Amino acid sequence: MREIDESGGTQDGQINEQKSNKKHKTDLRSASAQILATLIQDWLLLGIGLTLGVPTLVVGALYRNPASTFTLDDDQASWIGSIPFICNIIGSLASGPFQEQFGRKGSMILVNIPFFCAWLLLFYARSVASLYAASAIMGLCAGFSEAPLHSYCGEIGEPHLRGMLSTMSTSAAIMGSLLIYVFAYFFEWRGAALISSAFPVITFISMTQIPESPTWLVMRGRLEDAQRSLCWLRGWVEPDQVRDEFEALVNYTKQKVASLETAHLNILERPAIEKCNVFTAHLKGLTAKNLLRPLRMECIVIANSYTTGFAGSKPYQIQIFRQLGYGDFAKRILILGHLIFFVGAMGNLILLPYFGKRKLALFAFGLSFSCLFGIGTFGIFRMELIQIPGLFWLPLILILVFKFTLGLSIMPLPWQLLCEVFPPIGRGTASGISSAFGNLISFGMTKSFLYLKAWLDLPGVIYLYVACAFLGWLYFYFYLPETEGKTLEQIESYFTENHDRKEKFSIGKSGRKN
Repeated sequence: MREIDESGGTQDGQINEQKSNKKHKTDLRSASAQILATLIQDWLLLGIGLTLGVPTLVVGALYRNPASTFTLDDDQASWIGSIPFICNIIGSLASGPFQEQFGRKGSMILVNIPFFCAWLLLFYARSVASLYAASAIMGLCAGFSEAPLHSYCGEIGEPHLRGMLSTMSTSAAIMGSLLIYVFAYFFEWRGAALISSAFPVITFISMTQIPESPTWLVMRGRLEDAQRSLCWLRGWVEPDQVRDEFEALVNYTKQKVASLETAHLNILERPAIEKCNVFTAHLKGLTAKNLLRPLRMECIVIANSYTTGFAGSKPYQIQIFRQLGYGDFAKRILILGHLIFFVGAMGNLILLPYFGKRKLALFAFGLSFSCLFGIGTFGIFRMELIQIPGLFWLPLILILVFKFTLGLSIMPLPWQLLCEVFPPIGRGTASGISSAFGNLISFGMTKSFLYLKAWLDLPGVIYLYVACAFLGWLYFYFYLPETEGKTLEQIESYFTENHDRKEKFSIGKSGRKN
């Protein structure tokens, strides 16, 4: 009997080991497919990152520069820095309906056509008006891109991968800004624009190779296409292997439609949802509490991220470095700072499963405004402090630590949450509204920065940002939920009256590393 038991135990162990190996291979294939789709999508974010660096380069090269063929005064420089944001607002507000009509993937493909035209216009610019036009087109395109980008990232990823995929996307935008600074180090700004024009072409071609969002396809009643898309995203598997997840997706979407008084539309039985009814559902969804509450939180998070990130100063970084005494190293500091920024984003990628978004945010935001406070204090006592050996480089160290915190949480956090906190009905439009709000904040900060600097001087502006950042940190401490490793249904429950407060602030099991 013992021999039989031992033999049976051995067979059971072999079967369990085979099941474990099979599950491991399936999980690996699934993760690989989702990462591949995100990497291809990230070509568009690389292009957006390139455009984010344009104002810094153009203002740095043309602002009060008598050696240039045409120059920029204070007002023109502030418009070059802020026009992309105000146009981004228009694009962001339109991106929700745009992506609902053309899909997440379709929208991301089409936007590359005007992106390419904008880079060529920048290369051939011979007047301030041409610079304005190129900046406006880039801003509109970035706005059109934001909602489909973040909706797609949130809808293709499994809960334990969603945060990592979002961080990869943010890192791609950071890498784009780093690349254009490197281009500008070796070439003038026109040469950097010409090289950058290749990215929309590459993006347009590569985007055709990834599937459409299965959630969007279900919303349009294209169930067979949605199932094929899910099979691709879960490792190029057969429909039987995604049946449970697909049925859960369809039922979840059906419940959301039904909750908006469209229960008479049976998306399991009908070949498509009529466009008029989808439009009505989205209008109702925009007034629902389960959308308005996360929208309010997302707007607060965006405002705090941009304030703590000193966003208004970005086009004027070269001038700020000169004021701090680093004018000879300005371009090198730009490149080094963005490299550290990227390292911080990689730190987010590694640490997110262990600590979650909430703890990383509290740490990074607190360290960030502490660095800003130190830089502002140095600015006040600069002439006295530079007499002390070694202190000349202290602001540079603080700047680099500050750049690291930007990547660690400050810049990724709003877009990580944007992928997760909105219900499927109205998600695209809410994402567009959030992006538009962020760009409105950026426009106000960028446009007013030179005027505030003339009124308060650089240290005074920094202290103003620090005060706002501290208030934002307090909000995070009391209200920011933990979404890492949580399902979209769990996250949605946090914005209802009755939710588990302890579970709201803890990392989900699928996001926790052992």
